[in-house]
Amino acid sequence: MLLKNCRFLLTQNEKRDILENVDVLIEGSIIKKIGKDLGKHGKNDTDCSRKIVMPGLVNTHTHLGMHSLRGLCDDAELHDWLDIIVKEEKKLSDKQILENTEAGLREAVRFGTTCMYDSYRLAEERARLFERLGMRGCLSSTIREKKDIAASEKFVKSMLARKSSLIKPVVAAHAIFSTDEAILKEVIALSEKYGVRRRLHVGETRKERFDVQQKTGKLPIEYLDSIGFLDEKALLVHAIWITKGEIRLMAKTRTKVSHNPISNMKLASGGVMPLVEMMQEGVTVGLGTDSVVSNNNLDLFEELKVTPLLHKQHRWDPKVITPQDVLDMATINGAKCLGFDDVGSIEVGKNADIITIDLAPHLLPATTKNIVSHIVYSANGNDVCDSVIDGKMVMKDRIIR
Repeated sequence: MLLKNCRFLLTQNEKRDILENVDVLIEGSIIKKIGKDLGKHGKNDTDCSRKIVMPGLVNTHTHLGMHSLRGLCDDAELHDWLDIIVKEEKKLSDKQILENTEAGLREAVRFGTTCMYDSYRLAEERARLFERLGMRGCLSSTIREKKDIAASEKFVKSMLARKSSLIKPVVAAHAIFSTDEAILKEVIALSEKYGVRRRLHVGETRKERFDVQQKTGKLPIEYLDSIGFLDEKALLVHAIWITKGEIRLMAKTRTKVSHNPISNMKLASGGVMPLVEMMQEGVTVGLGTDSVVSNNNLDLFEELKVTPLLHKQHRWDPKVITPQDVLDMATINGAKCLGFDDVGSIEVGKNADIITIDLAPHLLPATTKNIVSHIVYSANGNDVCDSVIDGKMVMKDRIIR
């Protein structure tokens, strides 16, 4: 497969090179060559002379199984929201969950996501859907009680045995307030035993912060560190209500973070995630949409725009975060959060997870100096034209194959 004459190629390599009028040759799942005039290579060759070509977006937090509940509860704070949504989730049949998952996958692909983390029930069946539709991702069920441990371990063992090129299993607990310490330690043990990521919602509300401190005598991140949860395999979701000292702990342990600004604002979680301090300390942060029940769609381009606007406004400082910082979060850093070191940039030898974007009027005038700004502040998911995942054309001319 050849992506021919890419008008702009956002490599996201170490130098963040932006190339003009070059070809990208893909052989199998791998990017083989990048250069000018690489010739013709087959029926899947694509003219990109009027397109921006860039790494596919990485969504570090979703719950696709909830897709049919979109718009159910738009005006409630997290804990009230949970009371309502959990009751509705219990009514979902296995068939509905899988239909929801497929609908979510198609929505994500349409909007330019090529890799995502999804947590819900029926992990094994959802993994087969991911593979059938060609999506790369991390998958888990959510552990809340002792009985959930065995099912999670079974899924992890099954996925590792299959050696899927697309799917990595994750061991996931819900939150500190919804699981006890024994469960969290079992999650840690499973993650260590199989060498896989472990995930936890943490620091999402001020109430949670004070409840954890009252219960354990420690702030949430301090508590997680004290039980051994934090290390390079840990992915913490939300992480709004945390202190600078806790951020230093996260940096020291190389813990990863998923930032979900739209979901957090919709649920009125209060405060703003201390992203700037995380960046200053070198914490790896990716972007996530959360479910469509707390966000309303899976267009990660919306997170790309809202993230810098939120933090610039909060800090009274327009220079506090740049378009390049945010693009990194949605590509190379998101991939690092999920343990996919072979995607997130367009470089020779890496797996080909690539999207193309039409140079529509609202993305003009376009130059190498402003194209990243246009992607962050002007583009949206409907601008995505083609999607290549693991070297396969999953979407062509906005039609999902």
